[in-house]
Amino acid sequence: MRINVLYKGVLVAVTLCVAPAALPAAPRAGQPGADRVESGKGAFAINASNLLQEVQIDAFRVRDNAEQLQEQLRIPSQNDWMSDGDLLERVRDRVNEMDKLLSQLRENQAAASPWQQKAIERIAPSVVNLTDTTQAAIVTLNDNHGRVGLSDLPGLARDISDRASQIVRATGDFERYANARHELRQLEQTLELKGS
Repeated sequence: MRINVLYKGVLVAVTLCVAPAALPAAPRAGQPGADRVESGKGAFAINASNLLQEVQIDAFRVRDNAEQLQEQLRIPSQNDWMSDGDLLERVRDRVNEMDKLLSQLRENQAAASPWQQKAIERIAPSVVNLTDTTQAAIVTLNDNHGRVGLSDLPGLARDISDRASQIVRATGDFERYANARHELRQLEQTLELKGS
C-alpha cells in the first residue's frame, strides 16, 4: 500500500478500506450449520437493523463532509488543500466504517429478514462506489496540492455527496418500510384480523 503524507503530518492512505466480502452461501435445511442460522435469525434481524442505521448515520456524515468540501472548493480564498485533506480524512474514516458494517451485514445476510437482505443488496454497490470515489479523491488531492480547484476534486466531492445521499435515502426508505410493516402487524392484532 502506497501512503502519501499531507502537510501537517496527516496520513491519507491511497488504498482504502476493506474489500467487500463475498456473500456466503446460506446453509440449507439438513446441512451442518442450518439450525444455527435458523436459531440466530431473530437476533441478527435486530442487529441488522442497528447496523443499517449505523450505515445511514455514517452516510449522513460523509454527505455533510463532502458538501463542506464542495463549498470550500467553490470559494478560491478558502481553497486550502490542508483543510481539504482534513475533510477527506473524515470522509475516508466514515467510508471505512461503512465498509466494515457492510461486511458484517453480508457475512450474516442469510439470517436477515427479507427486507434487510434487499436493503443490503441495494446499498452494497453504493458503498463500494463510495469507497472507490473517496480513494480517487484522495489520490487527486495528493497529486494536485497547489491546483486543487483545477483538478477533478470538485467533481469527485460531488460524486461522494451523491453516493452518500443515495445510501441515506435507501436506508431511510427501508426503515420506513419496516416501521410500516410493524405498525400493520400491530393493527392486525388490535383488530383481530390476523388469519381472517
